[in-house]
Amino acid sequence: MKYRIEWPAPLDELDWMTQEAKGWIMVTVVWDGGQRIVTFYDPVRLMQSVTIELDTRGIFAEGSLVVVPRVTLDVVETAIARFAERDFADI
Repeated sequence: MKYRIEWPAPLDELDWMTQEAKGWIMVTVVWDGGQRIVTFYDPVRLMQSVTIELDTRGIFAEGSLVVVPRVTLDVVETAIARFAERDFADI
């Protein structure tokens, strides 16, 4: 299945090092059948975000959330390729 990833901005190697340190990134995935905004978190950052949201708002909600070991270009691209194999049914 053909798809494209729309990154929040052009990201060079230094930008990706920053993204990995932040532990999350939000991208748009576009394919023939539609598009979806997907947020990728590493486990540590996810727990931090959940804790902050629960403490401040009492809830945590995030549509199309994907947890990956690390937020790097390779890991995000590999995860999206796996979703494409299933026609994006899981996101």
